[in-house]
Amino acid sequence: MTLMVCVLSGSTGAGATDCYYRRTLTTSSPRVASRRADPVAPGLVSAARPLGTPVALGLLGTLVALAGSWNVSLWTDEAATISAARRSTAGLWRLVHHIDAVHAAYYFLIHFWGGAFGWSAVSLRLPSAIATGLAVVGVWALARALGRADAAVVAAVIAIVLPRMTWMGIEARSFGPSAAVAVWATVAFCIALRSRRRWWTAYGVLVALGTALNIYLALLVLAHAVTILALERRRIRAAWPWLAAAAAGTLAASPVVLESLGQRGQLGDNAVSAATLARQAVVNEFFLGQTPTRVSATNDGHALWSLAGLALAVVGWALVAAAVVALARRGDRTTLWLVLPWLLLPTVVVGLYSLAVSPLYNPRYFTFCAPAAALLIGFGVRSLARRPLRVAAVILVVVLAVPVYLSQRESTGKSGTDWSQTAAYVDAHAHQGDGVYFAPLDETTAPVVERTTRNIEVSYPDAFRGLRDLTLTTSPLADDSLRGESSQLSDSAVPLAGVDTIWVVRPTDYSAASTARDTAVLERAGFRERSRWTGPMDTVVAFSR
Repeated sequence: MTLMVCVLSGSTGAGATDCYYRRTLTTSSPRVASRRADPVAPGLVSAARPLGTPVALGLLGTLVALAGSWNVSLWTDEAATISAARRSTAGLWRLVHHIDAVHAAYYFLIHFWGGAFGWSAVSLRLPSAIATGLAVVGVWALARALGRADAAVVAAVIAIVLPRMTWMGIEARSFGPSAAVAVWATVAFCIALRSRRRWWTAYGVLVALGTALNIYLALLVLAHAVTILALERRRIRAAWPWLAAAAAGTLAASPVVLESLGQRGQLGDNAVSAATLARQAVVNEFFLGQTPTRVSATNDGHALWSLAGLALAVVGWALVAAAVVALARRGDRTTLWLVLPWLLLPTVVVGLYSLAVSPLYNPRYFTFCAPAAALLIGFGVRSLARRPLRVAAVILVVVLAVPVYLSQRESTGKSGTDWSQTAAYVDAHAHQGDGVYFAPLDETTAPVVERTTRNIEVSYPDAFRGLRDLTLTTSPLADDSLRGESSQLSDSAVPLAGVDTIWVVRPTDYSAASTARDTAVLERAGFRERSRWTGPMDTVVAFSR
């Protein structure tokens, strides 16, 4: 708490830099003060602190993000990562030329990472946790590059607890790494605007890396274009080096982009109404993350994490508004035009396109904008007039973030996914040579099925080792897909003979008609239900002769 009070009072031991900045604001005219707050004033390079502060913030951000990752069940998106990354390099290369090229760079990263450090949930999520720590340090560095050393640590603390940031740290997908790249690309952009042209090279490299990791990061380049266009005339000369760097970075990532655009179904999500999209953009995008249920709240709508997320959104956006007003009063156009387009433009562009043309919006796609939210919330805290108010604001943000954080670390924190529990039950009760039937996820009578509960085995293969998969006809490796193909249990070719116990793994909302059809097949073969386990999303039923 003492450290927090010191941070909020601006006395963090930074020495002459922070004191100089405060004296400028109190003794100079508003116009001079605004120039001191501008990136052309002393910033990241000339006012660098000892490494202790960013290292401590980065480690804290990584540890907070990683904590509890071992408890949370892997889920659908992470199963796709495992299915892709665990195959051979040649097999992965064939896969991304057939499907999921949009995630190719991340899959190759995890392919080599998993080969070196294993495939447990903690190992798979560790790169994202490290990326979260790097993003936290990036928020600190960007605040200083903008001449706001007084708010740098506050903004970094907000980044550490912001729910979208804590969520990306336990998600074995590209969202964490791409968010870290986004904030550091913006740092390079900010420094390069001060005529430090060598930073444009770094910017171009980061644009290429970020776009390859997450194609939506191309919208960050669009936000930076708005920044360039909105700056004072004397800085328009920076447009050409920026354009060259952005074009080079985009061109370097173009093979991934073009391959992705050529694969149907690689971008987008389910259609949502305007009201749902607005709610997700205002609340879920930064202040909730993935929820421990399939919807944004429990059936009664009064879960603590749901209410806390809503309250945190109100507080967070109020502090963003306070920051915008304070920056406008200071005349700090650079900070406004650098951070606001990054925060808002990607969501607005994709949201409008989703409503008017085709659904492309999902809150987690805009994880790379979360550092901008943390930055403005931190500036909003510093804009409060009195130190007790600043202390209270940070405490309030942290307190409201805690229930959301804990909900993310529940075993079913990823949309209610209970795969770790399902796999543990099978592992504890099944025996070598038993059969296993992964039921379809959708109501269908088609002879060939792609979407089944087999992703549980993909995520937790050890629990199913030694069991006979009765309905798998084409493995994912054979057809260069993520799921492979299965037959219906009623198919006469399904090898039920020679199996004494069959473990049926099906969704809890499996239709009554499908349940009756499968049960009839098993009973005709001489099987009877022996035991049953039911979780939030999946049911395991044992049938024995």
